[in-house]
Amino acid sequence: MKKILFLFPVLFIINYNVNAQDSSYVIDGKLEKIKRGTIFLNIYESGKTIKDSAIISKGHFKFTGFVTSPHFATLTMPAKPRDYYTFYIEPAKMEITGRAGALKFLSIKGSPVNDDDQLLKRRMKSISLWEEANSQLYEKAYNEKNKAIMDSLDDVDFIILGDKRKVVAAFVKDHPNSMRAAMAITENFAYYAEATEVAPLYEMLDEKIKNSAKGKEIKKMIDMYASVAIGKTAPDITQYTPDSSAFSLSSLRGKYVLVDFWASWCGPCRRENPNIVAVYNQYKDKGFTVFGVSYDTKKANWKKAIAIDHLDWKQVSDLKGWKNATSDQYGIKAIPSNLLLDKNGVIIAKNIFGKKLTAKLAELM
Repeated sequence: MKKILFLFPVLFIINYNVNAQDSSYVIDGKLEKIKRGTIFLNIYESGKTIKDSAIISKGHFKFTGFVTSPHFATLTMPAKPRDYYTFYIEPAKMEITGRAGALKFLSIKGSPVNDDDQLLKRRMKSISLWEEANSQLYEKAYNEKNKAIMDSLDDVDFIILGDKRKVVAAFVKDHPNSMRAAMAITENFAYYAEATEVAPLYEMLDEKIKNSAKGKEIKKMIDMYASVAIGKTAPDITQYTPDSSAFSLSSLRGKYVLVDFWASWCGPCRRENPNIVAVYNQYKDKGFTVFGVSYDTKKANWKKAIAIDHLDWKQVSDLKGWKNATSDQYGIKAIPSNLLLDKNGVIIAKNIFGKKLTAKLAELM
């Protein structure tokens, strides 16, 4: 959805307990129309990119190396910067072939993860087309600065996300022994989700998948969601205000508090800010306030956005961007995100925006 801000592309990492021999990969490439040149392999592993290159000779190229787990990867050529092939590299002997002159039309064999990925993509096809069309409409509305249309398309994005999650649930049920199924869980439930949604999918997985690092990652995600579920006391947050003073969320006990995760560079956050300003001004004298947590890295930009958007409530940040301490503490992988706390610091609502936020506060106040 347009609210979700991730850097290219989301990286899904799976770790196995294997020895060096079991972790080797071989990629044999056979191209019919691309006879010569240099081709680059980019492996996205744990926040870093591993790069390799190979010479194409008479349409053939080869890569060898070691990966202890499947990772997202791309093949690119300098002469075709906008043409690339995406796949998952795993410890296996893979064959990548192509009859066309474009890398995006390549195909892969010999990889169970990529085989299952194709199955999932076929199931997702209609939703993916819907999502693409919605994104194009959103881009048009953004260029026209049509806030009403953008808001309505954000609502559609939530519907699309729900439909994608239904496809994932069915895929996990049909393929419980597939690592791609586990990956699909982390892809589609890493944000705006609850433990009650993820736990049933985890229980469907085979024990081998549960015991893998990916399975353990899902279990950790479930535990994290459970710790910040509705009805739980919100973990305390202590970070620094724009004037470098430490301030804690717990000091606001006795008021209803909207904990707002945002950033100056986040367009959807800035577009949501007027809604928050309106409810703040309406209810600030009736026992309601806002606690802003910024995912900025530059204090100057943060302070400027606070002034421009008239955010007249307590703001804190550790200026570490996506590495903000609350990202793991609260599972914030998309912004804007928010939580509404009662006067005792108990979570009573999550991720309510626009009219939903206004309605909830009207109910409480």
